[in-house]
Amino acid sequence: MVDIYKWLFGERGKAAINDLAEDASGLLAPYLEDIAKTERPIIAMGFGDRIASPSIKSAVGGLPWWPAAETYPHDAKGNPLYLLMQINLAETPPLEPFPRSGLLQFFIAADDLYGCNLDDLRRPEGFRCAYHTDLKQPSLSDFSFLSREPKGYLPMEEPSQARALVFRVDRMPVDGTDYRFDKLLPEIAADDTLRDAYFDFVSPPALRLGGYPTFTQMDPRGFGDGKDLGDFTLLTVDTTDGIMWGDSGVAQFFMHESDLKRRDFSKVVYNWDCC
Repeated sequence: MVDIYKWLFGERGKAAINDLAEDASGLLAPYLEDIAKTERPIIAMGFGDRIASPSIKSAVGGLPWWPAAETYPHDAKGNPLYLLMQINLAETPPLEPFPRSGLLQFFIAADDLYGCNLDDLRRPEGFRCAYHTDLKQPSLSDFSFLSREPKGYLPMEEPSQARALVFRVDRMPVDGTDYRFDKLLPEIAADDTLRDAYFDFVSPPALRLGGYPTFTQMDPRGFGDGKDLGDFTLLTVDTTDGIMWGDSGVAQFFMHESDLKRRDFSKVVYNWDCC
């Protein structure tokens, strides 16, 4: 029998969700109430079994379900994009303001930057976020234009193999790399020892919807007009079993919460960074 907590939280399993409580007698004890105030709900995701694709099931990698009447996603050079993840929201626990149904998909390019435009995150030249509500319409069946072994780069170890996703609702406090960390927890942020303790004891699941993002370098929203990128974290995909972003990096998909409430995914922003 597979341990669902290991799926969701890695080798530490269920113990990972008790990290803050374990530190109640340590350095962070005086700040636990303040930390708790920063918590946001998330849908934590973990890997299930390999599944056949295409299908409307939630999955990482593999072939996507795609409407036959719509143009398949391509990058700015005309190359077809590859499915990073698709989430059938009818399979997830309810979490506002996410829709309760429909198929949410994330496509990226097979190139050295995984389709990310680091010079201008607002230009979706190498990725696509799509949302489908009619899953009973005829779907694409011929994917011969997609190589089973892409000539470029992808973060998935086996991009042609779909792996199912499992879900659970949880909560996470602000990540120490989020640009709001200094404002939300100023005493911890100002003390190197406390800051290190915080990074040690706050470890969110690698795959999640909602909550706060994680960065290995810096939060692009903390500079200039970066806040316009969106303060709602739609999806986080960190390096984990079978997924590697460059040198152990992490990817984020942002949007404005007002757009999410309107089910408008046309302005989603994609960013990833690594060590």
